[in-house]
Amino acid sequence: MIKGEIVELVPEAQEILATWTLKTALMCQVMLPQTQPNLPAELFTDLYRDRQPAEEMKVFCGYMMPPQYLNGLSPMENRSVPRTIRDRGADGQVYEARVTVVTIRIGYAVVQVVSAGPKGLRYELGLEGGYVEPLWPVRRTFSWPPRALMTPEGFNVMADPLRQVRGSLLA
Repeated sequence: MIKGEIVELVPEAQEILATWTLKTALMCQVMLPQTQPNLPAELFTDLYRDRQPAEEMKVFCGYMMPPQYLNGLSPMENRSVPRTIRDRGADGQVYEARVTVVTIRIGYAVVQVVSAGPKGLRYELGLEGGYVEPLWPVRRTFSWPPRALMTPEGFNVMADPLRQVRGSLLA
């Protein structure tokens, strides 16, 4: 995927890639200077215990030209966008939800983990369609890369999908 080569992602490969994406996102968080971590510390414990992303997470993959910088190609780009959202549940009660989106580009591969809480939160982002494929929760076998090459504008939407969300996060 990093080289842009066609691969078939069977369910087992999707789970491995989704787990690797979460692990890498957590490691990127450790390397970033910050007063408050973007991803909660409990995710490290949950990943160690469960060996896979949590139910509340979503993981996506896309296809894009490698990142370009002043000195040429970069091997990797990492973006992390945390948000706190106030919403109203079906029972009318207001609650606070936290959502962090971590997007990583390595070569032609774009992978992303969306972590939301509190535990049990159900939500939809609607990123699927042409240039993004969901990895987690695992689904049917599919071929990567997706049908369309992601544009820089599409990458910006993927890296911060919450900017596009209207209304409730609850599905």
